[in-house]
Amino acid sequence: MNILFENRYYTADKMLSEFVHKVLCKRIYSMGAVFAPTAFIMTGIAMVKQDYILAAVFGVCLSILIITILITPPLTIRQLKESNKRMFNGKDYEAIIQFGDNIKISQGTFSLTIDYNQILKIHELKHTYVLMFSKSSGIILDPAGFTIGDFNAFKEFIKYNLNTDK
Repeated sequence: MNILFENRYYTADKMLSEFVHKVLCKRIYSMGAVFAPTAFIMTGIAMVKQDYILAAVFGVCLSILIITILITPPLTIRQLKESNKRMFNGKDYEAIIQFGDNIKISQGTFSLTIDYNQILKIHELKHTYVLMFSKSSGIILDPAGFTIGDFNAFKEFIKYNLNTDK
């Protein structure tokens, strides 16, 4: 495989946190932004009408929504860290992502190869660049971690390959 781009990095907490908050939990935040105010308003309306049973139901719904919004991201981060720890026996291995005929990811004893046409979406974030290949799985890249090629050339390359493969 002729390697055109290579990205290497050790996973940083800020990268993982950004991935969880802005990619994995984005839907939870958007749904919470719609339903939490609705539950709050409905609780208020039920209280004004002195329908305390309905107010309690909406209040419980509001509480569950807020707890879900607050607890899900930290729990997701903790689960990702724990699964990495189990997968690599507590060691921190460098992630190596190589781009050529396909995308090859390796970290410690873990290795995965995917085709460009499997990439569904790209997220360009402050500390990371994420290539999503399923709703909840993606390839995290460090924009400063390119050892072969550079980040700006890579962005053009990946966009071109995604448009021509589909």
